[in-house]
Amino acid sequence: MAQIINTCCDDDNEYSISGYSTSNSIFEIPNNNIKYNSTGSIAFNDLNTNYQWTINNFFEILHSRESKLELESPYFSVLGYPNILFSMCLLLRNESSEGISYWGLTLTAYLAFSNVELTITIPHKFSLTSPTRNKIFWDSSFIETTFYLKRWTPNRFGVERRITLETIKESLFSSGTLNIVCEIMYKENVKEFIYASINNTKMGSRISNYKKHNSQLYEMYKLENTSDCKIVHRGKFFSVHKFILMAHSLVFRKLFMDPNSKESKGGCVTLCGTVESQTVEMMINYLYKGELPNNIDNKNIEELLDLAETYEINNLKLMCESMLNL
Repeated sequence: MAQIINTCCDDDNEYSISGYSTSNSIFEIPNNNIKYNSTGSIAFNDLNTNYQWTINNFFEILHSRESKLELESPYFSVLGYPNILFSMCLLLRNESSEGISYWGLTLTAYLAFSNVELTITIPHKFSLTSPTRNKIFWDSSFIETTFYLKRWTPNRFGVERRITLETIKESLFSSGTLNIVCEIMYKENVKEFIYASINNTKMGSRISNYKKHNSQLYEMYKLENTSDCKIVHRGKFFSVHKFILMAHSLVFRKLFMDPNSKESKGGCVTLCGTVESQTVEMMINYLYKGELPNNIDNKNIEELLDLAETYEINNLKLMCESMLNL
């Protein structure tokens, strides 16, 4: 079951509380007497965080005839990204050369309560939905890009998603409400979403410890007598550990947690499909080390993506999609 976290804003700070009420923000649009009222709430589970931003009087804003508008959601936080506050920005764009207006949607991040400078990579996805999310009018693909953060300096990251005026109008309801959802994938693997430039010595020490930890896990993989499970593919056996497979794959987790499954009883998983054994070994190396070979080719990446989708290894899926520019 998804847990709900609601963000609340006062004049100086943003903070999170548990419960089911929503945060409310009223902002005045520059150069206009119109104020816009927005609410936001967060639902999260083991895989992602969904922030729902509802602009209650968007119909009025849409007909304000302003040539430039910038709307910002209340701040919200995301599991796995400590001390970072996020908000969505919706901007009215005009292409004078073509005489076309559209809305751009981006994500903004702030590093709060710290002087540490970070570079992070975050996969995220936008959608326009009904208030209950039972209908989707538009959505983007998952985007995973790198951007820089500084204390209380807004940084927009990811490619700005372009939404046509017609799409915006189609998603409006009789009340004039616009509902925007930002889905952010939660990453347990810190190596994938923090660092590049870090000026904090303590944080650098943590990264070093993390690399040592990964190295020690991989050493356990190479010591076959420590394994409690085998992966079988095309007659080749790979000695692995159940807890590693369960930590990364929802499918493996279900298999091993079912006391009646043959995988749980026999400690053996047979992989199906047409992928090469070399690709299976790359997948296993990723589960232990969190990285792929530098010289990997597109065929291997496509096969890894197939394995990641089949066995629900979400971080590997995102990495492969990014490498294939999907």
